[in-house]
Amino acid sequence: MTHARTGKQYLSDLRDGRDVVVGGSRVADVTSHSALRGSANSIAALMDLHHDPDARDDLMTTCQETGETVPWSYALATDAAGVAARGRAFEIVARATAGLMGRSPDFLATLLASWYARSDFFGRRDPRFADNVRGYYRHARKLNLCHTHAISDPPRDRHLAGTGEPLTLRKVGETSEGIVVRGMKMLATLAPVADALLVYPFRPLGPDEAAQTLAFALPADAPGLRLLCRDPLARDAPLFDAPLSERFDEMDALCVFEDAVVPRDLVFIDGDVELANALRAETAMTTYQWHQTSVRAAVKAELLVGVAGLLARASGRDRQPPTRVMLGEMAAMVESLRALVTAAEATAAPGPGGRHLPATPPLGSSSVLASMFFPRFGEFLQLIGSSGLIMGPSERDLSGPAAELLRDYFTGDVLSPDEHAALLRLASELAVGAFGGRHLLYERFYLGPPDVLRERFLQMFDREKAEQYARGWLVLPGS
Repeated sequence: MTHARTGKQYLSDLRDGRDVVVGGSRVADVTSHSALRGSANSIAALMDLHHDPDARDDLMTTCQETGETVPWSYALATDAAGVAARGRAFEIVARATAGLMGRSPDFLATLLASWYARSDFFGRRDPRFADNVRGYYRHARKLNLCHTHAISDPPRDRHLAGTGEPLTLRKVGETSEGIVVRGMKMLATLAPVADALLVYPFRPLGPDEAAQTLAFALPADAPGLRLLCRDPLARDAPLFDAPLSERFDEMDALCVFEDAVVPRDLVFIDGDVELANALRAETAMTTYQWHQTSVRAAVKAELLVGVAGLLARASGRDRQPPTRVMLGEMAAMVESLRALVTAAEATAAPGPGGRHLPATPPLGSSSVLASMFFPRFGEFLQLIGSSGLIMGPSERDLSGPAAELLRDYFTGDVLSPDEHAALLRLASELAVGAFGGRHLLYERFYLGPPDVLRERFLQMFDREKAEQYARGWLVLPGS
């Protein structure tokens, strides 16, 4: 038995009157707005995939607590086989979205799973917070809720401290129903079509920042929450013309909290700086998230090398040594990302809460390398695709008066004319269009600034072991 929603139920739940602004105008229905419906429909398709007989057994598992069938992304592994099963579920979701949806529901589902595994941590000083984590996790797991997170602070408060009322999200009061929060958070990817937001500290907090020390969940339709969206990439174009942006533009939003009331049972941390600063280490949430992220990165990399290979074959450049060198480097990057996931799952071991986790170092390495690899992938796509990336005919062109001439031009022995044109539209979105540009920036800063990510990885690497090994090879004078 499962209570996981279907795509239809998910879309129905989005028609809740949430306060979403696109292009300066409030959106009446996010499921029908041209900038948002593509991503909403893509998430709905993922919901339906969990009910598909061909995928259900790999995406769902039996909950040991309730006997219900629940998504693997929300489940906890009790052994190494469970870790591998979670990885397979992540891959199925990633392949259904070409690895292009960083906020597919499994990303933050796995974060909630990590918190649930260490719910006792949240209740160290007040058991009610542990109960809140458990209760919300079970609710989200039951329905397969889709979340976004909003964790970055406004730049003004970082650079102009003490100037006027702070903009950073903070607690400003309490009511009988919960805590009152005011301020802003960004960058909430997918927020307009998510069921709820998760808010938690992104950086170490100081002892004077107790009001900002918050972790909570909040439904996207909560009174006092406004979502201000960036310029849309989906613009109601034919799917042939914009095969990616019309389906996978995960709208980013600035979250404005105007004295929003967070229900008391959705608050997980309230003013406890010490607890908040220990959140990542105590829950292993980063490892849980890196597992999903690393699987998705490998799938996306496979797409990019596949597109590059087709471009090379269609143009005849695959016989040129420089092109083959680029394709070889791309292939090596793909296999590196795959191998790191395999290594992490193969060396799974019990972690916080006694649940099995993949090994963290290979996943951290994947995250570091992916932030370096994806800009390289984009460069190679541009070099291989060349001017063809800006000359792909539109659907209207292929049905217009020059259609026969265009099909003659794009005729080849590898792809049909229509396939060749479709490839150029796909590659253009990835390599030179706004969709690809946004993705490049996203992958660079997905887990924070690249230099910070690398320094953080150094902290988890066994540097002392390597240095001791190197010292053993020192040849001293007189030896």
